Amino acid sequence: MWRIRVSCRGYMFQVAEYAGTGKTLSLICSTLQWLEDEHAHRLSSSRKGEAECAKEDEEPDWMRDFEVNKEEQKLKEKEEKKQRRKLQLVSDSAKKVSSSRSFFGDVDERFGGKQRIGKSKKPVKTVAGALEDDEFLVEDYCSDDNASSGEAVKRKPEKDISSSSEEDVEDEDEEEEPLKVFFCSRTHSQLSQFVGELQRTKFATSLQSVSLGSRKTLCINPEVAKLGSSARINERCLELHKAKSSGHAGLKAVKDNQMQRRKVKSSGCPLLKKQRLQRQFKEKLELSSAMDVEDLVKLGQELGTCPYYGSRRAVPTADLVVLPYQSLLNSSTRESLGVKLKDCVVIIDEAHNLVDTVNSIHSCQVSATQLRQVSSQLSEYLEKFKNRLADSNRQYIETLLLLIKAFLDCLAVPEPGGLKGGQIGGAKSKMLTINDFLFSLKIDGINLFKLRRYIKESNIVHKVSSYGEKVISEQTVSTSQSRSGFAKGTIPQVSNALTGFHALADLVLALTNADKDGRVLVVPSVGKGLDIWDGHLKFVMLNATKHFTEIVEEAKTVILAGGTLQPISELRDRLFPQLPHEKVHLFSCGHIVPPESILPLAIARGPGGHTFDFTYQSRSSQTTIEELGRLISNVSSVVPEGIVVFFPSFEYESQVHATWADKGMLASIQLKKHVYREPRSASEVEDILQRYKDSIIKASNQTDKATHSQRGALLLCVVGGKMSEGINFSDGMGRCVVMVGLPYPSPSDPELIERMRYIDQLPAAEVGVGNSVTASNGNLVLQRCGQRGREYYDNLCMKAVNQSIGRAIRHIGDYAAILLVDVRYTSTSSPSGPNAKPSGPASKLPEWIKERLVQVTGSFGEVHKLLHQFFKHNQQRIQGN
Repeated sequence: MWRIRVSCRGYMFQVAEYAGTGKTLSLICSTLQWLEDEHAHRLSSSRKGEAECAKEDEEPDWMRDFEVNKEEQKLKEKEEKKQRRKLQLVSDSAKKVSSSRSFFGDVDERFGGKQRIGKSKKPVKTVAGALEDDEFLVEDYCSDDNASSGEAVKRKPEKDISSSSEEDVEDEDEEEEPLKVFFCSRTHSQLSQFVGELQRTKFATSLQSVSLGSRKTLCINPEVAKLGSSARINERCLELHKAKSSGHAGLKAVKDNQMQRRKVKSSGCPLLKKQRLQRQFKEKLELSSAMDVEDLVKLGQELGTCPYYGSRRAVPTADLVVLPYQSLLNSSTRESLGVKLKDCVVIIDEAHNLVDTVNSIHSCQVSATQLRQVSSQLSEYLEKFKNRLADSNRQYIETLLLLIKAFLDCLAVPEPGGLKGGQIGGAKSKMLTINDFLFSLKIDGINLFKLRRYIKESNIVHKVSSYGEKVISEQTVSTSQSRSGFAKGTIPQVSNALTGFHALADLVLALTNADKDGRVLVVPSVGKGLDIWDGHLKFVMLNATKHFTEIVEEAKTVILAGGTLQPISELRDRLFPQLPHEKVHLFSCGHIVPPESILPLAIARGPGGHTFDFTYQSRSSQTTIEELGRLISNVSSVVPEGIVVFFPSFEYESQVHATWADKGMLASIQLKKHVYREPRSASEVEDILQRYKDSIIKASNQTDKATHSQRGALLLCVVGGKMSEGINFSDGMGRCVVMVGLPYPSPSDPELIERMRYIDQLPAAEVGVGNSVTASNGNLVLQRCGQRGREYYDNLCMKAVNQSIGRAIRHIGDYAAILLVDVRYTSTSSPSGPNAKPSGPASKLPEWIKERLVQVTGSFGEVHKLLHQFFKHNQQRIQGN
């Protein structure tokens, strides 16, 4: 158990523990016990303070009694809520929360039978003319320059959830619980594992917790969920939410009959029609034990209300909030979710890639197609409302059109012979500083700060996109009645520009960063006619410190936890360099597995004596690939149950698999193990994992193994894929992990080049910033970069290796072999010998692996012998227990 010091603001704890050491349970017990103690301490202090004030204060007795009674009533209500939760859990212990009444069985009732979302059951009166378009008109906007009174128009913030049901009323204001613990991890599966550990403790019932998830994870509206991609689901949800909210906007400006028409039309999502159901969802959540996102989905289906917005309602009064990276690390997302970090404890698990995650979240991209779509809708909107828009609105819209035109010009396919030497719109990608990008497009005179504020405050995005959808929908309806105006195949399709608008808004926001904080990647369109490859603009954030500092300064304490946080110096320099040393604490411990439960081998040669060289220039050699096949075939004969093989990329895995199949090696391996491959599609991962697991279980349960040559399964995975992080290959699922080569990122990646330059702080002229990005340019950066840049490049590779091989040993009773297949893993410091320490890539392995690493530079027979002894010993040990 740890004692966590959280008495002072701005403390940073770095917890380095390996998988299977009980890190999650330790974090839960230590932080939540502290939280309970702190609540008790505050309650005690409050009562003492009130007693002292009562003695000194000359207020009338009835006023003091009123204040004391009010505070005691709040505390009493909180305790009663906890007691109700415990009673509810006792009564529900025999019947878990389940969807006994199928939500989708009632789908016709809730969604109006076969009627599509957004259509009204009642006939709608058509009101023509200006009144009908009033809902799309942007309110008058006054900036600091053109406001005659010196004050900008004040707008009421739109509520997240609005109701179209007259029986519903707004929730009563609930007091925010000021002290919380926020637990954050990268994926929903990792968060579900955390909730599972939480449910094993007393805190699952004594403290109120809530899990937040993405719309894609929590959406139970079948019409929205079937869209598949996160972007389309987010877009459609916001669209329905906007439709629901817009039913109340501008009602004072229209007639009574129009008010009723608009209210019926803007029904929004049917799962948000009744606030009563949202309140029931929140109450059930408060009276239940800790729930993960799957439990929230079941509860939403049972009640027939949205679990995404329902869980958000529970945040203010929760003691523990469980949420993914995106919801915590992005300030605008925190604001929209109502997440307030002031004086709270923040735990960030799996923090090994935190720097790159922060940078990725604050990077953005917009395509040429999206820009053209936004430009078209803005132009049509301006043409329609130019005589009714305020001067300031018209000027800002014209500025947006000017900005989009400049962006499109730099992405345009160049005319043959029309290029000049310094022209941006060439066929090659360019990486530019923010200032160089703005100057080259001659848009440095546009005040992007004011434009960004206008986009945020004026609601222009939703107004224009809504009007554009209306116009296209009307064209589609009229065309379906008479096709004479359009050639075959040219009927307008309803298309939503919300995604493009948001991408443009994100880019405008990104361009207001300091020049040194990021770069702009310009990738022009390429091709002719219908074969044009769409170009794009991408802002690449380089300064993670800027955004992470907001969290550090706001929270009381931040805890970074993970098994591969090393090197700590790099993490500190790139995330919180401003913190004094005395405010940064590191807690690290070794692995709990005994030495005999792990066998890490660095292998230089294969069964045929060929040296394993998996550098990018040599790995495609047929000899190397065939030698790898012979190694896997030999290992499959010795290793029981499951073997997981990691390749540097999907492309190389496909090349190796094809060669093995062509040479007959795959058939030889399949005689010993069932072979499965990691799919590129995330939706297929679960099915492949289940089939892999079933094959292992089936082989383990076979009584007559003499008649069954197959002994388990082989899984081919990719470093950086879905199976290299967050998946537990414990026990028979991963008796052996094979790492093929070193997964270095491509040195020609323009984003990687800029990150290395930023870390190393090389002068721009040194590596030619702004020049076309080529492979030779990338190698030039590697050659010229200093120690910090090269260190970062090596760390990217070895962090990926450590994450992948750490999938195997998951608990104290587990055992596995780890094979590092590449001659570079066998490098040792001089002098060589039995006491020589690993150098090169192997020196960056975790201590619990490095101290037990056996470097095999001789014949492959030694590998076979060590594996045979290792598995024989552990199988006898397990049977003896």
